[in-house]
Amino acid sequence: MMRAYYPDLANRSALVTGGAEGIGRAVIEAMAEQGMSVGFLDVNRDAGEALAARLSGAGRKVAFAAVDLREIDAVRAAIRQLEEVAGPFSVLVNNAGHDERHRFDDVTVEYWDDRFAVNLRPMMFVSQAVAPTMRERGSGSIINLGSTSWMQGAPGLIGYTTAKSAVTGFTRSLARELGPQGIRVNCVTPGWVMTERQRSMWYTPEKGKAAEERQSIKGEILPEDVAAMVLFLASDVSRMCTGQNYIVDAGVV
Repeated sequence: MMRAYYPDLANRSALVTGGAEGIGRAVIEAMAEQGMSVGFLDVNRDAGEALAARLSGAGRKVAFAAVDLREIDAVRAAIRQLEEVAGPFSVLVNNAGHDERHRFDDVTVEYWDDRFAVNLRPMMFVSQAVAPTMRERGSGSIINLGSTSWMQGAPGLIGYTTAKSAVTGFTRSLARELGPQGIRVNCVTPGWVMTERQRSMWYTPEKGKAAEERQSIKGEILPEDVAAMVLFLASDVSRMCTGQNYIVDAGVV
């Protein structure tokens, strides 16, 4: 698909969470094409190592660290490790999430807490880890990934939708916290994106047709469509955009 080129992104460094597959993978590929150095975190060691190996070389720095984002101390250590390879991060993409389906009646206290530990808590502590470097630069862009599932009141994943709804509030408050230091914070909220996971686990022709009927623009929403919005917000062309929610769902909500 057509991709815009942002000269200011060349030679900058970005950190992406949950980057081994799906939207995160598309974001990393797009950033590498821009000439950025990228460090990324994911629990899937095999997929992460394969992606880093494929994109590294020819002057590109793409570094991977396998880590469970629920383990905050390990995450902090992994970020420091990636900085040594990719350089100080001026862009952060809080992409990691897990939209596991679950029944309302089956949710336990432990499972509820785990959904927040996966889908929301890392955004706070990864942002906290990279903010000092951005403050020193006097600039930076933090991009949080939301979901339209909570806007539509999607059933069957109430822990996920509740956590994702909180991303909007987190984004707006963090934008106020960090704005005086020149750091922008925005949210990108995808609709039903046709990642490998969606296709293999939940997609059927009938569901695809029903989803497309709700869209103002017809056609599949691809990970690359979301990555295009992330690049825009990473670049200084969006220098006066902060505290906002940018929906990529072909007009459903």
